[in-house]
Amino acid sequence: MFQWGANGEGYVVTIMLEADDHMSTIIEVREEGFNEKDKGFVNQLIDNKEGWVFMLTCLKAYLEFEVNELRTGLVKD
Repeated sequence: MFQWGANGEGYVVTIMLEADDHMSTIIEVREEGFNEKDKGFVNQLIDNKEGWVFMLTCLKAYLEFEVNELRTGLVKD
C-alpha cells in the first residue's frame, strides 16, 4: 500500500498479488481517495484506469520478454 497525489489529495493505492497456479498471478489494484462530487470524477477514474492498464502491461512485457524501454508515445501528456 502507498499514497500519492498532488496538493495533498492523498490517493491510497493497494496492490494485492495472489498466486493462481504455478504460472499465473492475479493482480488487484485498488485506488481510493477520489472525490465523487468533483466534476471531473469520471474522467479521473478513466485516466487512472488507463494508467494502471499501461503500467501492468509494461510489467508483463518486462517480466515475460525483458522489454525495458517504454514508448513514451503511449503515455498521455
